Amino acid sequence: MSVKAKVEAVLFSSDEPLRVGEIADIIGEEVSSVSKAVKELLKEYAEREGAIEIKRIGNKYVMQLKSEYLDYAYKLGKKELEDDVLKTLAIIAYYQPVKQSELRDMLGPKVYEHVDVLKKRNFIYTRRVGKTVEIRTTKHFAEYFGIDAKNPEEIKKYLMNRLGMRGDKDEEAEGSPDR
Repeated sequence: MSVKAKVEAVLFSSDEPLRVGEIADIIGEEVSSVSKAVKELLKEYAEREGAIEIKRIGNKYVMQLKSEYLDYAYKLGKKELEDDVLKTLAIIAYYQPVKQSELRDMLGPKVYEHVDVLKKRNFIYTRRVGKTVEIRTTKHFAEYFGIDAKNPEEIKKYLMNRLGMRGDKDEEAEGSPDR
């Protein structure tokens, strides 16, 4: 078996992004060989006209469906998050840092349940600020959803691009939208 085939098998089987060193440990190969194989696979998958891509997220790699094919997968796949919980997560990602009290004003009292679900899944973290809680997304959130972004502004920009939105100059100057 080739190193490249082993790397491809690991990426296909993993449900989360992996570092080159983690892949090397799993398949029992040298990091340099795995790194070379990952680069070859990145190139091959980028040149293919298929529905699968290998994507770099920070210093990790993941094999996933290209975004334009997700609707087909959703017809068959089991939902991991209910639509209303996913909506809450999207709002948190867009407006972060956001106060839980502001989320409640936007979405109603179910927000508290949604926050609990999202914390258990490690998509968000909270910290107390006065009488309320401030919420932000985690590194796991970005990795899970294939967002190659490290800070809230990069995540917001990514979401705006994905949704075909243009930023308001006032919002960009202030750093966050009016809530």
